[in-house]
Amino acid sequence: MSAPYRVQRLELPDSLHGPGASEFLEFSELTDAVERQIWGHDDRCSPPEFRLGVWRDTRYELTSLFLVRDGERMVGRGWCQLSLKEDRDRASVRAEVLDGFTGRGIGRLLLAAATEEATRHGRTLLNTFTEHPIGFELGGPDAQAPAVVVPSTGSGALPAGARSVRFARAAGFELSQVERFSELVLAEHDGGWPALEAAAAAASGGEYEVLVWEGVPPEHRAEMATLLGRMSTDIPYGIDAYEAADWDADRVEALEDQLAGAGTLPLYAVARHRASGRLVAYTALWVRASKPDVADQDDTLVVAEHRGHSLGMLIKLANLAAYRERFRNARKVVTFNAEENRHMLAINEALGFRPAGYDGEWFRRLE
Repeated sequence: MSAPYRVQRLELPDSLHGPGASEFLEFSELTDAVERQIWGHDDRCSPPEFRLGVWRDTRYELTSLFLVRDGERMVGRGWCQLSLKEDRDRASVRAEVLDGFTGRGIGRLLLAAATEEATRHGRTLLNTFTEHPIGFELGGPDAQAPAVVVPSTGSGALPAGARSVRFARAAGFELSQVERFSELVLAEHDGGWPALEAAAAAASGGEYEVLVWEGVPPEHRAEMATLLGRMSTDIPYGIDAYEAADWDADRVEALEDQLAGAGTLPLYAVARHRASGRLVAYTALWVRASKPDVADQDDTLVVAEHRGHSLGMLIKLANLAAYRERFRNARKVVTFNAEENRHMLAINEALGFRPAGYDGEWFRRLE
C-alpha cells in the first residue's frame, strides 16, 4: 500500500440534520459515486433518507458500516449485514473502492473488517455480489471459455477479467448464481399493455380478483406473511441455498414501519382466489419519495397450486398501472431475476423489460 490506510466504523445519526449526519451523507454520496462509476447513471443510486432507514438495526437484521479515507477524502466503504431470524450462520459482506484508489489494499482492508464482524457474531458463511453493466454477452457458445466464470446453476456467466470478479475469487468466494438486472422504460408503453391485459384476464378465467394496496393493510398482514415466507423457498437458488424465512404479521408490520421511516412507499398488487378467499399471488414495487421516477420491482410470487392462470402477468400489470397513476413522473422500473428463472423472465420480457446488466451472487465458507 502507498499510504497507511485505516478502517473506521460509521455510526448512523439519529437524523439527516443532527450530529454525525455530515459523515453519513458523505458515506451516502460515496455509495452513489461507486454506483455511477459502475453503471454510468443514477438508476441504482438511493436517497440518503432511504439508506438511513434501511440500514438501521432491527430485531430482524443488524448492519455494520465501514469506511476508509485517503487524507480527508472518503474513498472506500464496506458493510456486514446479519440476519437475526434465519440463516444465522451467514453474513452478507461488501467492499467497494472509488476508481483511482484501487490497487492499494483498501478493498482488502474493508473486506477483512466486514469478515471480522461476521466471525465475531459466529457466522461461518459469507455472501457478496458483483455488478456488471450490459456489454458482456452472457451464455451463448462461449459460456465455458476461460474468459468467463460460470455459476453453479450453469445459467449465465460473468467476465473473469472484471476487477470485481478477480477480487471476489482472490478472496475465496465461489459464484453461486447470476441474476439479470433489467429495466422497463415506461415511455415506450404509453398505451399500456391492452393485449397482455386481455390475455391474462382470459387465462385467469374470472376465478381471481386483483387488489392493489399502498402498503399491506393490517387485516392482511398475517396472510401476507405466509406469502413472504414462501418467497424465500419458491425462488431458484444456486448451490448456496438459503433457509426458509420466518415471517409473521409482526414482521410484516416491522417491514412497513421500516419502509415508511426510509421514505419509501411499497405498492402491492395481490390476487385473491374468489372461491376460497385466500391470497395466492403478490407483487411489490418500492417507490422512494425522493426518487419516484424509478421504482424497484421487488418480489413477485404465485403459489404453486395456482400457477398456470397468468396471475404473475395479471398482478404485474395492475401494479404498473397503479404506479403510473400514483406517480405522474414515473419513468422506469428496474428488477432482478435469476438467469435460470425463465418463467418470470418471459413475463418481464413480454412487458418490455430489457437486460441492463448482471449481478453475480457469491459465497465463501469460513470453516
